[in-house]
Amino acid sequence: MRHRRSGGSAAIVAGLLLLAGCSAVPAEKSAGTPGIGVTAQKDAVPFESASISLDELVPTPAPRTISIAGIVSAMPVEAHGLDERGQMSLPRSPFVAGWYEYASAPADDSGATVIASHVDALGEGLGPFSQLREVAAGTQIEIVDEEGARHTYRVVTVERISKEVVPWGEYFSTAGAPRLVLVTCGGEYDPAVGSYEDNYIVTAEKVS
Repeated sequence: MRHRRSGGSAAIVAGLLLLAGCSAVPAEKSAGTPGIGVTAQKDAVPFESASISLDELVPTPAPRTISIAGIVSAMPVEAHGLDERGQMSLPRSPFVAGWYEYASAPADDSGATVIASHVDALGEGLGPFSQLREVAAGTQIEIVDEEGARHTYRVVTVERISKEVVPWGEYFSTAGAPRLVLVTCGGEYDPAVGSYEDNYIVTAEKVS
């Protein structure tokens, strides 16, 4: 489902959605060391999400690749929604990113385009988003959508936040200036619970 707000007020979805853990190794297969993470339901962090009423939806191009200067060129991006457990689904490979299709898209004139990826996976190692912690303010990010249009962003903030306190409603908001939000896991790996303790979140302003 791809959408653009064409006017009017957003309809707020009742209840909470969940962002899945951002590592692609099942808990029972985890190596139990930093750099190898898990997909575990206990990793999920709630966030509030705004949706648009059906009469306000028109087609909008989905992102297809993301390039981050000094990190990755043309990383594939897939549209993802929620899985059967109400969590944001993600591509299994850390070398493919997922765009949350119920929030904003790059061509929209407001709101956050949210793209997330696993930090690592057993057999594949660390993915490009593992380097988000090293991104500096001012770094250029480019998204190419399915119609070939290029959207350029400039990094404003890089934050490391405990999963227990991430204000997801702010990052997934469809209001405000158009912007890009990138999410992955990070911080210390806790083998006792099978997860990373934090999220790295990059916010970038749209340039063109």
